[in-house]
Amino acid sequence: MSAFGTGIAGLVGGVVLLMSLFSFCQRKWMAGWIWLVSGIGLIALLTFLDKPGSHSSELGTIF
Repeated sequence: MSAFGTGIAGLVGGVVLLMSLFSFCQRKWMAGWIWLVSGIGLIALLTFLDKPGSHSSELGTIF
């Protein structure tokens, strides 16, 4: 990952972690789990999109 991508993923991860912790502190268990799982999915997506060559036009030529 690039330094910029790592920073964005870290920022998103921090915000999602704080939102899930806030939900857990409010005893809204379902909302906390939804924040946590959606944040993990979003970080995984950002990590995948930041790979070298993931946004090039050569993806269709992989055999």
